[in-house]
Amino acid sequence: MLGWMRWFEALIPAYTIERLFWESRTITMQEVVYLEMLYAVLVVILEVPTGVLADRLERRRLLQIGTALEWGSFVVLLVSFSFGGFALAIALSGIGAALRSGAENALLYETLEQDGKTEAFERWVGRLNVIGIVAAVLAAISGALLATRFPFELNYVLSIVSLFIATACSLGLVEPRRVVTEERMTWADIGAGFRFVWHDHQLLALSSVFIVTIGAFNFIDEFWQLYARDVEVSIYWFGMISTVLLLIQIPGQLLAPVLLHITTVARWLHGIGWGIGLGFVILGFFPGQVGLVWMAGMAFLIGIVEPLYLGALHHRVPSVIRATTESSVSMLLHVSIILIGLVFVIGAGMTLFVAFLWIGIVVCMHQLLIIFVTWKKDA
Repeated sequence: MLGWMRWFEALIPAYTIERLFWESRTITMQEVVYLEMLYAVLVVILEVPTGVLADRLERRRLLQIGTALEWGSFVVLLVSFSFGGFALAIALSGIGAALRSGAENALLYETLEQDGKTEAFERWVGRLNVIGIVAAVLAAISGALLATRFPFELNYVLSIVSLFIATACSLGLVEPRRVVTEERMTWADIGAGFRFVWHDHQLLALSSVFIVTIGAFNFIDEFWQLYARDVEVSIYWFGMISTVLLLIQIPGQLLAPVLLHITTVARWLHGIGWGIGLGFVILGFFPGQVGLVWMAGMAFLIGIVEPLYLGALHHRVPSVIRATTESSVSMLLHVSIILIGLVFVIGAGMTLFVAFLWIGIVVCMHQLLIIFVTWKKDA
């Protein structure tokens, strides 16, 4: 049922034409920035409290409410013609995202634990991510085609239908029996997830690499179009590039559990961290169309990261703080995106290539810091 939810959540063709939709409603770019800031602030503020809520209540309830709020946000978008309406839609989407964060993987892990199959967790995380990627590619293609033949609003109607089906699928989720009888989190323990990660030194190092690596790659997702434009790639190829950057993550998502038979999670994540950092440095120092090939390689590597890290996290964390801990890490990830964004903005004041170079330097310096700290603790 989680697979069907992920499919219909990602199958929203409006995603690819969001900017055109904003333009059709005459909203300014400054207002778009305000809306993005509103979303980020809501997610950061609500991540940990909703994680605690997921550990206090049934995880499936938060997934159901979160998916329903996402559906509601598209309904509001469809009928809104003012900044206030857009802000309400973004707020609903942000709250929905925070409610789902942590709860979904906690529900998945404990369902597998109930069946004695926790060793398959990484495999299922990868499969769910692949479902989302494939649906997103189909949404991108269909959204672009529909936008050329029909009013923009049709894509949002289709998105509403898709999210309504996802909400209906969420009603079929089953809560693992043991979760409802065990000890619950209290609001006084809202920092328990942070403390758990802090006191597990190996998990702390892995979490730090995960947060910085994923946070940095976010700027490839957001700005590859500008890079392609600046290296004079025809816009004709943009659809193919977008599809490749998504699909190339699939092998990594599926290979993650196999890679654990070769070496440890720590070595894979540290190696990928270096790969992403050096990739940014190359993009900055040697800009050109071949840089898009480097981006594809970075996308392949990033596909491996989430299943490996989430497996390392959930195999360690106790059930009573499972959702809280993942939500705590997710909050730190959003904070890292904001901080790396400041580095990006400063670099972008010169050129996009300089911005990428600076991000690469930050990631590589972080890798060196992790090596030094680990060496000090082992000495």
